[in-house]
Amino acid sequence: MHLASLLSLSLSLSLAAEESQHLSGAGTNKALDQLSFTNTQRWDSPFLKLAQQSPLLLPKNWQQSITLPQPPANSSPRTRAELALLKTLISQRQKFETKIRAEVILDNFTFGKHRYLDLTDSNKRPATAKLLKAAFNDSGIAIFTFKKHFNRVRPSLLAEKLATPIGTSLPIPKHPAYPSGHASSAWSIAYLLSELDPENAETYRQSATAITEHREIAGLHYPSDSEAGRLLARQLIDILLANPHCQRQLEQAKKEW
Repeated sequence: MHLASLLSLSLSLSLAAEESQHLSGAGTNKALDQLSFTNTQRWDSPFLKLAQQSPLLLPKNWQQSITLPQPPANSSPRTRAELALLKTLISQRQKFETKIRAEVILDNFTFGKHRYLDLTDSNKRPATAKLLKAAFNDSGIAIFTFKKHFNRVRPSLLAEKLATPIGTSLPIPKHPAYPSGHASSAWSIAYLLSELDPENAETYRQSATAITEHREIAGLHYPSDSEAGRLLARQLIDILLANPHCQRQLEQAKKEW
């Protein structure tokens, strides 16, 4: 798909998501609002264990420094609007199927001309690889800690039409929806790359936006999951960049760019 078309789609998605933010997130149906991830699906145990691990760079009290809004209730006007938006995106799945499939795996995330697998190749940019790997480790711990806390049901459990038709290579993830792990991971990497290579910061942000939106097109995340992932990433990276040890790693990595 041409860049102009991608940017147009991205703008349309952003505007539609923003329009739903003025709607109430309060629930109107108690029974529907009681549906959560844990009473509709089962956790994949390796992901659940991530919430119990100790971070490499984040301080012990890191959770006290991060704030995420409560996701809208299942029966809220805001969730209904988000589900309606996701249904309109089903028609885009064929165009983005290759990207959606590839981005199931972090190694295939692409930021401008850089693939994450190459960025974390210790033979090419050892300091950069060390920094990104440590940041990704800590972001994973944070992501699944908050997923466990918020326990949000996946969109396709509220709107069966959203169940992905792309096949068994893209099953519904076995962990809660909020915040989006893909969004948080992509934005965490983009923010760090922007510190290392500020001249291409806008390119990295566009890449993170695309990775995030592909998960919405696939029907796997609400727009509010995506926004929470970006908010989490910004706060995480700010905490890391305030860490003297991380600052030293960052300065070493900058020399490779």
